[in-house]
Amino acid sequence: MRDIKNKLITNGCDSLHDREANPLEKKPSCSCSEPSSLKASTRKKYDDQWGDQSEKAASDRRKSLSMVADPLLCMVHPLSNKVVADLGIGTGSLAFRALELCPPKMLIGIDFSSAGLCVSRSISRHTRFRDMDVELVRADLERIPLASRSVDVVLSQATINLLPDKATAMKEIARIAKTGARIAISDAFKTTACSDQGSWEQCVAGAVTVSEFSTLALDAGLIISGQVDLTQQARMLVSAKRWDWPEFLENNMDYRGFLMLRA
Repeated sequence: MRDIKNKLITNGCDSLHDREANPLEKKPSCSCSEPSSLKASTRKKYDDQWGDQSEKAASDRRKSLSMVADPLLCMVHPLSNKVVADLGIGTGSLAFRALELCPPKMLIGIDFSSAGLCVSRSISRHTRFRDMDVELVRADLERIPLASRSVDVVLSQATINLLPDKATAMKEIARIAKTGARIAISDAFKTTACSDQGSWEQCVAGAVTVSEFSTLALDAGLIISGQVDLTQQARMLVSAKRWDWPEFLENNMDYRGFLMLRA
């Protein structure tokens, strides 16, 4: 299995699978290009947020967000015998929900935050997950350190809006996906009532419309084959304070999940 991983994971970015318990200490250098100031400020925001998050809080968040995660995962099931990449894994609310429902052959979680990955790594050691093959990698999604055409399923939840260069990230998703791979992405989307003002770190200022997202997918060589409207579920979670995202309501955003296939 290690030989397979060596072929899949490239570019020399940080792999957390075999490192010490705290990946925030003595981080090895990463060959990924330096992020923009916008990416750096976003990373700092999530490092600060996730650095203070306990494993229990992350597990509670996974349970709360299952309302929006499960419909997305239904689009790509079954995952057994598949290599799955969760792009923007954070503390693992989508990835570990996938492991609970239908464990894949291998799950690779990628995020730019070492703090988020540290929480995910700790959760991966829990009894219910520790025998599953989970690899955690620190990297930017505009330069994904995975081999071309190596992934059967790509997942991403509330992450694309955080990226300054969405077009490059979508092309990277198409590059790592095998022909016929299933790609499930969910995020918040601007509506006509949305303001262009707002926090980039809260998926507002960087949000696109559904039409713009569709164009990004098509330009990357991805075919949208289905979608699910999760706006009401997201609004319910935010209103009940089960999802700390008041900006979603304040900006009257939609939340949707898309199923795409690599052309």
